Amino acid sequence: MSRKIILSFTASFSLMAILFVLAYVGFIKIIEDIRTLETTDRVRNKTLEMRRYEKNFLNGDDSAAEDVLNFTEELRDIVQSENVKVRADASLKALNEKIGKYSGTFEDILGKSIEFQKAKDELVRQGSRLLFMLPLVSTTYREHPLENMELLRQAFPQNNGDAINLLRALAKDVAVLRKQGDELISTSKDLDRSARNRIEYLIKITQYSALVIIPVSFALGIALLFKVSRKVVIRLKELENMMDKASHGYFPSLPMDGTMDEVEHLKGVFNKMSEELRHRQDQINSKDEQLHQSRQLSALGTLSSGVAHELNNPLNNIHLAAQTLHRVVSKGAYPEIITDSVQDIHSQTMRMKKIVGDLMDFAKNKRPQYEQFELYSLLADTYKRLGASADLSRIVFSIEGDGFISASRPQLEQVFINLFVNAVDAMRGSGTLRATIATTPDEAVIKISDTGAGIAEGDIERVFEPFFTNKGSGTGLGLFITYNIIKNHKGTITVESAPDVGTTFTVTLPLRDKPEEL
Repeated sequence: MSRKIILSFTASFSLMAILFVLAYVGFIKIIEDIRTLETTDRVRNKTLEMRRYEKNFLNGDDSAAEDVLNFTEELRDIVQSENVKVRADASLKALNEKIGKYSGTFEDILGKSIEFQKAKDELVRQGSRLLFMLPLVSTTYREHPLENMELLRQAFPQNNGDAINLLRALAKDVAVLRKQGDELISTSKDLDRSARNRIEYLIKITQYSALVIIPVSFALGIALLFKVSRKVVIRLKELENMMDKASHGYFPSLPMDGTMDEVEHLKGVFNKMSEELRHRQDQINSKDEQLHQSRQLSALGTLSSGVAHELNNPLNNIHLAAQTLHRVVSKGAYPEIITDSVQDIHSQTMRMKKIVGDLMDFAKNKRPQYEQFELYSLLADTYKRLGASADLSRIVFSIEGDGFISASRPQLEQVFINLFVNAVDAMRGSGTLRATIATTPDEAVIKISDTGAGIAEGDIERVFEPFFTNKGSGTGLGLFITYNIIKNHKGTITVESAPDVGTTFTVTLPLRDKPEEL
């Protein structure tokens, strides 16, 4: 929360800092533009003076040529000076190029003027009736070169080629020079105007920035502070409601927004506390359920033990009598009804003995007697034993992996006998039965997979319940006994199944190097 308050004030003062930065940058730019104004003012003044001497030179004052050239050099020095820091570098560069062109044109005119004087002197030596006009030509040939061409044609009609050509070239150069001079004046004025416009623009921007940013910064600071305070109050209220729910046994988790301020830290502590309470509540519920189930199993075991013992002796006698009758009937010629009845008595007696045997095994609930053995051989031997009582000719059986474990071998044989029998029954004696063994430093995982009919989704959670079965001849105790054997070994057994695809039972047992550790 304090961090957000600091951030809100920081945002407000940052806007004011931006204003000061903008004002400072504007001040620097204004200084640069003032320097630009000074530069352009000097350029304009020097250019005007240079044009004045240019006019004198064109009017016949040869001494003005040196002044014009001096002014061009001064203009170059002003524009190219490293001490002048202006914002119109591109314009000054263009101005410098124009000064160079102007200087070059002027030097061309000066050179042609010297050549024209020589040509004029040559004409004087030739003589003419209009020689009195040559002084006038000497003073006006640069200002009015075309008019002087006509005078020369009249004064020297036979031999005036060089002078005429020079005057024609001078006329072009003078026109170019005047145009370049006008461009210098125009460019210097444009520089001056743009610099003044920039100064006025920067002053207005600074004023407008002050008028906008200062109120906005204060308004933003107040708005952010209000928003932060309101959000903190809402989050604290939410935390209060959740704590009230926790006091009534409901342990929710508060969503985290990732800001990691004081309130978020408090929410994180609450979520951690809520998670621990929820976990402890789940443990208590699980223990209660296990205790309730243990009591049920204990009562069921006591009942099963009593019933099994009470039924076992008379059932043995019935079984012996049924075997005797079966042998006698099979050797003699008796009516079919008697033969079928004896056969039915014998088969049902065997079924009853199987049920009583399962009940007695369940009632015993023997503690495992641990020994070290190899899992591959256990599975192979178990499947081989199953072949003595079931037709496995159409079953494709495979084992992958190996590993050692410390457990009760007879009890694990009973586990995998039950799983193999269920798999063969689910495949109706035809399919693929695969066992895989995988070990880690802490546990062994054995998976038994078949390609049978699968288990319905609603029945998966009930397969380990006692007396639950979908078989017409099953007792419903096989998987229940299997579950208890695995549980007594501190392991787990789970099932995954899909109808018409197959079923996979996963048995996970802890690895123990030494039986005495148990």
